[in-house]
Amino acid sequence: MIQTPFWVADFPRPPGIGESDLPSRTDYLIVGSGLTGLAAGLRLIASGSSVVVIDSGDIAGGASSINGGMVSPDVKAGMRAVEARYGPQLATEIWNASVRSVDIVLDLCRQYSVDALVNRDGLAALALTESDVPKFVETVRWYQERYGVRWEVLEKDRVGEITGSDHFAGALYEPEGFGLHPARYAFGLARAFADQGGALVAQCAATSIERSSAGFRVETTRGPVEAGDVIVATNGYTAYEPLPDLRRRIVPIGSYIIVTEPLEPSAASEVFPRNAMTYTRRRLLHYMRRTPDGRILIGGRRNLKTGLPLEESAADLRAALVRYFPQLASAEITHAWGGKLAVPFDLTPHMGRIDGVWYAVGYAGHGVGLSTLLGHNLAGMLLGEEQTSPFARIPHQGRFYYRGEPWFLGAASLLYRSLDKIGI
Repeated sequence: MIQTPFWVADFPRPPGIGESDLPSRTDYLIVGSGLTGLAAGLRLIASGSSVVVIDSGDIAGGASSINGGMVSPDVKAGMRAVEARYGPQLATEIWNASVRSVDIVLDLCRQYSVDALVNRDGLAALALTESDVPKFVETVRWYQERYGVRWEVLEKDRVGEITGSDHFAGALYEPEGFGLHPARYAFGLARAFADQGGALVAQCAATSIERSSAGFRVETTRGPVEAGDVIVATNGYTAYEPLPDLRRRIVPIGSYIIVTEPLEPSAASEVFPRNAMTYTRRRLLHYMRRTPDGRILIGGRRNLKTGLPLEESAADLRAALVRYFPQLASAEITHAWGGKLAVPFDLTPHMGRIDGVWYAVGYAGHGVGLSTLLGHNLAGMLLGEEQTSPFARIPHQGRFYYRGEPWFLGAASLLYRSLDKIGI
């Protein structure tokens, strides 16, 4: 079993990406080279501005290139909670933005000729018990009434259209959802940014940001940079430097993935006949799909902590995979890896400013689309091409008991497992 992300092994980072020199001055400095930073950088550099993207690690080396590769509308909190918290008008704007987040991924792939192996076969939530199915029906009814979605509930007699497993009692199918190859997507955007003259500087951590006559002076591990504006786009990899207050507003969560060896086409089709992306509707959920080369991928967690031993997480995921699909008991697991995502306390993405520095974070598992959208929109706001974003108009607060170290994740994991077990 290789402890390297399958996606990156399958499509390595293009040569030269991240090898730019660090200039002493730029119009825009972006800290973080994931999808948020790359989407922002692409829009900014298209305006004729000078743009530098730095990263403490490799370019697009975080979750952007190694996630499950699933795209769909909505936010983690769900629109019922968003509407209850912020009212119907702002909730509608957030929903419309989440729909746009699906389209913008496809738009950027077309615009920059990125072959991300997009799979337009939808996404489905899987019901683990019969009691989940009425909840699916009510969810579809509510979303259809509010937002006109074309979702469909498939009960037990039709769940075989989505998955070849007797373990599931039904499915909630979202036709607008889709899958892609995340390394191809992230590295494709990085290549496009570099081709337009953007500077990508790897192994360059920002350590402090201060106001200056030019706008901001950013100290990095490779020297200082003067920038007119700064964007911090580090999401689940946000450290205490250079914005400690941002770290205190999000909780880093671990997510772990394994893939099988390539299956015979008939065997892969038996597992997921419609080739839809899938996930279980639980707090500690599993997400599953076929890869473009016919492997079966499963990701998730039993424990919310980051940095767990990969052998332990892989064993747990393999047990879940075989529980769902006994026919995969003999399939070899070839790759196992883990990454981080960022979860705000209200489970809703946020965009804003801290001491004049812009940021966008908190996608909570919906990162492929929402990170792309928020980066693109934030760049539009800086250029004066967009007035604001609904994600910039909702309050972004931490909690009095949280200073950036998520000491409570072990207890939360135990609670969530218990609630999932009894179906609450």
